[in-house]
Parts: sequence; C-alpha cells; structure tokens
Amino acid sequence: MGIILNIQLSAFINHRIEPNANNISNLMNELNLLKLKEFLPNITTGQTIDLVKGRIDTISNLAFVTADKSGQIICQDERIDCIFNFNQDDKCDFESELKKLEKILLLIMSEYKIVSNRFALNINLLSEPYLGELQNTIFGRSVVSLLKFYDNREFKEWSMRENSWYPITISNEEDTLNVITELSMVTNDQQNEKRILCHMDINTIPENSGYRFNTDSLNDFVKETGAIAKEIKANFEELSNNVE
Repeated sequence: MGIILNIQLSAFINHRIEPNANNISNLMNELNLLKLKEFLPNITTGQTIDLVKGRIDTISNLAFVTADKSGQIICQDERIDCIFNFNQDDKCDFESELKKLEKILLLIMSEYKIVSNRFALNINLLSEPYLGELQNTIFGRSVVSLLKFYDNREFKEWSMRENSWYPITISNEEDTLNVITELSMVTNDQQNEKRILCHMDINTIPENSGYRFNTDSLNDFVKETGAIAKEIKANFEELSNNVE
C-alpha cells in the first residue's frame, strides 16, 4: 500500500482576508464548528515587491494550524491552501480526508464570498521500501528508461514527470485540467531505506484565467480530481508493491 504523506486543496483568488482579531475569531469559531480538527490561529509572513518605490515589504497573512500540527490553512492574497499531513503509521482514508479539506475550503470561500479562477489538488505518496537498485526492481523496469551510460551503475538521483490535459465539467461549463505526476527515488540514509515518491498536481490550467469558480464549483472539481487521483494512486501502489 502507498503511504499518503499529505493532501493539499487550493483555490487561487484575488481576495485578501485581513489577519485582524475579528476575522481570526470568527473564522476559528466556524472552522471548529465543523468538528473535523481543532484549529488554532496562526500568522504567516510573506513579501511583496513594490517596483515603483523600489522596496520589498513584509506582510502578514491569516493562517490556522491544528492542535496536533497535522493540518494547516494559509490565506494569502492570491491563494488559499488547506493542507493535511500524515505520519507513515497513519491509516489515511484518502477520500474521507479529501472531503474534510473540501468542507474547510468551502467554508472559507462561503464566509468571504470568494470567487476563484483556479483550483488545485496536490498529493504526495510514498511506496514501501525496496532493496537493491531501482532499475533491477519490477517497478524500475516498468518506468525507468535507461541510456546505455547508466547500465549497471548505481542511481544517485532519478525522477520522471508526465503531464496530460484532461477535460472536466465544472458548474456545467467545460474546462481543462493539468494532470501532472512526478515520480522520484528518495533515500533515508539514517535507516538505509529506499522508496519511491509519487507527487500528483492536478489543477485547472492557467490559460483559463477568468474568476468563474464559486462554492458550487468546488464540489465538481473535488469529485473529478478525486477520482483521477484515486486511479493514479492505485496504479502507483500496484507498481510499487512489485519491487522484488
């Protein structure tokens, strides 16, 4: 089975939620009424470049973190990120956790009447450990294309990236997704352990830049992208379980 490291659901926006006491108190109360996780207020900092005045300004952004540090919400001027992190020992129900993130993002968009021009779903998965060299495993022979120079040589780094456009219907309108999958080998030197990392980034393409996604659009996006991610996850697990 693949190990889910984190799931991130994002909305790209043009709306600033000021990190003032009123917004912090109201939003924290609404988030905790969902009874998904216990959220506590937090502040993150960012920078903006003022080309006219020739200076870099530091700004504060509204954020929340869960009491157990496993979840985070970051509200920036141009995007909202809702993130759940998991330990390797956690038994994560992917579909259930994604629905929780959807409820959180839906709440924030509803509370501040936010319209988005893009959505994105990012997921990191980790394979079970494998022994020996990647190219000598069933997984490696399935996905690694070797130049002759690398025959019988130990890989210090390896990765591959694929992207395909995929049609999607959001709020009865045709749209397009980038479905990006990146695979790479990762090594834990302390435990002398090798694994394959699978990163998925499924997002509405930036070429469609109109602010057209409201709260009703979010469910369509999550339903479609969740199914795609589930399929890629199953493919990855099938391959990475066969590592000899």
